[in-house]
Amino acid sequence: MVEATTWEKAPSCEPVPGVTISIIGNGIHASLCYIVINSGSIVDWHSHPNEQMGTLISGKGELSTPDRTVKATPGAAWKLAPNEEHKFETTGDEPAVIIEAFSPPRTDYVLAAK
Repeated sequence: MVEATTWEKAPSCEPVPGVTISIIGNGIHASLCYIVINSGSIVDWHSHPNEQMGTLISGKGELSTPDRTVKATPGAAWKLAPNEEHKFETTGDEPAVIIEAFSPPRTDYVLAAK
């Protein structure tokens, strides 16, 4: 059965001020999220048990792990291992817009989303 939504209508939450995460897909094995990180906002150091893969759609930012910093521009893509510590900070004047997949699903986002 096909489930459809849009970025604007998908359930969303704001886990950090200035960061909106919309759940555009959630299944048995993965979550797909549309993320907007406003200019000047930071998703500070954290880790989670989910494997994470993403790509920057627009804006600019820096994705950092303890070992590496990726200067992300549109088209940049990344993969983070489960429990890998990381942070993301927007750079520039416009929001960073990201599509990310998490496996297993981000149940914390699903429970927080409205």
